[in-house]
Amino acid sequence: MDKLIKTNNIPYKAFAYAAIEYLKTREKQSVDVSFYKDSINKYLHKVPKTRKNFPILFDIHILLGNTNKRRELIKPAIENYIIAENFASLANDIERTIKIKGNIALIYQDMEEFDKAINKGKETLNLIERDKKALAEKYYSNKYKNILNVAAIYATLYKKDTEKNKYASDSSLYYYNSILKNKDFDLSEYYKAKIYYGLGTLYSLKKQHSIATTYLEKSIGLFEESKSQSYLYKSYYNNGYNYYMLNDIEKAKKNYLSALSIKKDAVLDYNYMSILNYLSEIYSKQNKIDSAKYYFNSFLNNYTKVSSREKKQFKEAYKVDFDQKIKDLKEKNTKKSYFYKSLVVSLLTIVLIISFLVAKNSKEKKRANEKLDELLSKISKKEDLTEKSFSLSNNYKIKDEQHQQIINGLLKIEEKEYFLEEEFNLYNAAKKIGTNTTYLSKIIKEHKKMSFNDYTNELRVNYIIKLLSNDKKVRSYTTQAICEIAGYKNAKSFTRIFKKYIGITPYQFIEKINKEL
Repeated sequence: MDKLIKTNNIPYKAFAYAAIEYLKTREKQSVDVSFYKDSINKYLHKVPKTRKNFPILFDIHILLGNTNKRRELIKPAIENYIIAENFASLANDIERTIKIKGNIALIYQDMEEFDKAINKGKETLNLIERDKKALAEKYYSNKYKNILNVAAIYATLYKKDTEKNKYASDSSLYYYNSILKNKDFDLSEYYKAKIYYGLGTLYSLKKQHSIATTYLEKSIGLFEESKSQSYLYKSYYNNGYNYYMLNDIEKAKKNYLSALSIKKDAVLDYNYMSILNYLSEIYSKQNKIDSAKYYFNSFLNNYTKVSSREKKQFKEAYKVDFDQKIKDLKEKNTKKSYFYKSLVVSLLTIVLIISFLVAKNSKEKKRANEKLDELLSKISKKEDLTEKSFSLSNNYKIKDEQHQQIINGLLKIEEKEYFLEEEFNLYNAAKKIGTNTTYLSKIIKEHKKMSFNDYTNELRVNYIIKLLSNDKKVRSYTTQAICEIAGYKNAKSFTRIFKKYIGITPYQFIEKINKEL
C-alpha cells in the first residue's frame, strides 16, 4: 500500500488510503479518522468519473462502506454501498452489481428495514434473470444464493412478529422450496444444508416441531460433511429445542450435548445459555440431580456476563418457565429438598434482581432523557455548557481548613482537567490534593451524593459533551478515539457510561448535535 500512496496515479492513491483505513479499523488499530478522511477526499474528488475508473471507484466505496460498517455507522455505510452499486452499474459489471445489491439487502435486514431488504433482494433476482446470458455458467449459483437471501429475509420478518407477519412465513417457504425443486441448481453440501437449516428454523417458529426436526437432521449431516462448525452448532441447538418441545428429552439432551461439544470459544451467546438452562431441566426430569444442579449453576454463573439484550430474552423466558419450575420442585420436594430449595432461591433471586434492575433502569432513563433534552436545548440556543461540579451553594458549610483544602483541590482538578488523564483515580487525586482517600471520598459523598468513580464519570462525560458540541472535527472521530480523549481505555465501557448519563450512545448524540447545529 505504501507504494500506491507514493505513486502519481490519483485513483491508486485514493484506493490506498481507503484500504489502509479499512485494514487498521478491521485490526482494531488506532486510526486518525480526520487524516484519512481528508486524504481520501483529497484524491477521490480528483478521480475522473470515466468508464476506465468505474471499477476502482467501486472498490474504494466498498472499502469506505466496510469501514463504516465495522464502526457501526450504518447510514454512511449504506450510502457508500449505494454509490458502489452505481459505479458497478455504470461499468456494466454484472457480477459486482449483483454482489453489492445482495449485500445491501442483508444490511437492510440487519437494520430491520424489511421492506427495503425484500425489495433490494427481488431487484437483484430480476437483474440476474435479465442478464442470464451474460452470466453464463455463473447464472445458477448467483440465482440460488440470492433466492436464499430473500428466503432468509422473509424468515427474519416472520420471526419479528409471528402473528402479524404470517404471510412472511409462506413467502419464505416458497423461496426455500423453489431452490430445492430446481434441478438445474448444482448445490454444494453447504448450501443444501443452509436451505434445510432455514426450513427447520422456519417450521420451529411455526411450532411444527416434528417437521422442523426432519429438516434440521438433514442440515446436521450436511454441515458435518462441509465442516461448517458455526452452523452445525446452531443446527444442534435448534434440533434439541424442537425435540424438547416434542417431549423427546433423550434426543433433546443428545443434541444439546453435541452443540456444547462443538462450542470452543468463550462467547456467551443466547443459544449457549439456553442449552445450559434446558439441560438443567432435562436432568431434573430424569432425577439426575447432580447433573441438573451443575448445568443450572453454570447458567446462573454466566447470566451476569451476557449482554443486556440477551438478559431481556431470558427475562421473557422466565415468565414461561418459572411457575413450572416451582411446581416441579413441590412434587419432588421430599426426596430432593436441598437441591430444589437452592433452585427456588436462585430463581427468586434472579426474578427480584431483574425487577429491581428494570425499575432502576426506568428511573435512570427518565433522568437521562431530561438531561439530554436540556443539553440539546442549550446547544441549539448556543448557551454556555460550562459547569463547575464543585461550585458551592450558600447553604453548604465548610467545616475546617482541611475541608476547604479538599474543595479547593477538587476545583483545581476540574479547572486543570486532570480528570482526563488515564491515571486519574482516587489514590492519585487524594495525593494531588494532599489528603487521604477516605476523607476525599467522604467529602465527595457529602457534597455530590455520589461515589468518587461516579464523580469522575460525570466530569468526563460533561467534558466530552461540551467538546462534541463545540468541535465539528471531533464529531468525526471514532468512539475509541473520543473515549481516549476522555481518559478511558475501552470504547465499550465509555459508551455504557455515556449512555447511563445521557440516555443515548455517543454516536447517537453526535447525530442529534449535527441536526441541531
